[in-house]
Amino acid sequence: MSEKQNINTKNYEGRWLHLNKLWRAAISQETLPQMDRWLAQEFAKNSKYGSRDRRWYSECLFAGIRYGYFALFCEDFFNLKYKINSENKKEIHFQNFVQYFKNKYLSVEDILQAFRKINEERFFIWIRLRYLASNAKLQENISIETNENEFLNEKKVFHEIEKQLNQNNILISQMIMQSVPLWFLDQFEKRIALSNWNKEQQDSFFSLLESRPPMWLRLNDEKFKTNVLNELLKEGYQVEVHNSCTLKVIEGKGGIFALNSFRAGLFEIQDLASQQIGEHVEAKFGQFIWDTCAGGGGKTQQIASFIKNKGVIYASDIREYKLEEVKKRARKSGFFNIRCLPWNGEGLPQFQKEVENKNGFDWVLVDAPCSSSGTWRRNPDSKYRITKENILSLIDLQLNILQTASEAVRSGGHLVYSTCSWLYEENENIIECFIRNNPDFTIINHKMLGSPIENADTMFVAVIQKK
Repeated sequence: MSEKQNINTKNYEGRWLHLNKLWRAAISQETLPQMDRWLAQEFAKNSKYGSRDRRWYSECLFAGIRYGYFALFCEDFFNLKYKINSENKKEIHFQNFVQYFKNKYLSVEDILQAFRKINEERFFIWIRLRYLASNAKLQENISIETNENEFLNEKKVFHEIEKQLNQNNILISQMIMQSVPLWFLDQFEKRIALSNWNKEQQDSFFSLLESRPPMWLRLNDEKFKTNVLNELLKEGYQVEVHNSCTLKVIEGKGGIFALNSFRAGLFEIQDLASQQIGEHVEAKFGQFIWDTCAGGGGKTQQIASFIKNKGVIYASDIREYKLEEVKKRARKSGFFNIRCLPWNGEGLPQFQKEVENKNGFDWVLVDAPCSSSGTWRRNPDSKYRITKENILSLIDLQLNILQTASEAVRSGGHLVYSTCSWLYEENENIIECFIRNNPDFTIINHKMLGSPIENADTMFVAVIQKK
């Protein structure tokens, strides 16, 4: 190892003990927390963290979450291999071990219990090796490399696992390497078949799980493009123009929220797949639109940018504080045709008389609550919160919201259903059930968006028309 590497490793050695404590605190929660929010709270409690400290701990903890299931695989294989060697037994049959491992961890709780039991130092040995395998060129200030004479047995086993996985079933290998619990195997086989992913697309989906999506920006009006681009370039951002109203940030440091063009409401931060959902609401001037699960109002804002205050948009959410955010963003962007109305999904809310006069809405968007499986790139912790029970609960909720919202669609109007999930159960399955129960609606189109076709989150959208 070079002198520079030795200095780097020495400088970072003191952080490992504190990293282990942070990891232990996170996994000791009753349920695994949303890591970015939890970590922000931890940093806020301790003002001694500098920006480099925060970045290092964030990167390592997210690596722990991103590759944690794989780390358990490595530790179990390592322990079994050296137990067999000490007892002079035959070598491990790798495919049998994969089946053993799959059966050992059948639930989220099984994995979380294993996270709590494994020694933190052992755990992060495997995380470091896995991280380094995917990040040959380490990011600036992220030093987790190992000395040449450290962890020699672990390195040997790690390379053996890599070799064996490359010779094994390709889908199972990709799931293990990308730390996706094997109970998702049937769902992935179904998604690959339904979406007709070829090998390149399948490979792309799993390789993209190793990184966060880029930052995507959406202009509220394409006439602002030059102003926004000039300020971004002036502030040191590298930006790629994706289309007339969409920009991709390639590189850039600093606070984008402090830019004058953002503060003036000229653009919003919105994932590309999310933007593409909004584009399926093809609202025209003068039409009425209802965004039923608006959240903070990203898609509400996007739809408002289409009709330029010439029409009416209702934004609803069960969380009233989110609607305050919608109002604030609308004022900033100069949209005065957005009406906010709380809704809990049970029965239609009390719309103003104008909706009755129109015989309902031209467009109703149901961006339904879901498992968020399509956001594993930015929120890898969410894969450890999906259970069979909460999927069944979500399916009931999604169908109920869609059914109730459909009652507000006027004849000839459109119902748009979307999720940030790749699971069939939450997507095509919901549309199929809805259409069976509502023969007065017909499917116009449905599709998956984002990864693996685009460098974004993975989402689903369906457009349904009322006869």
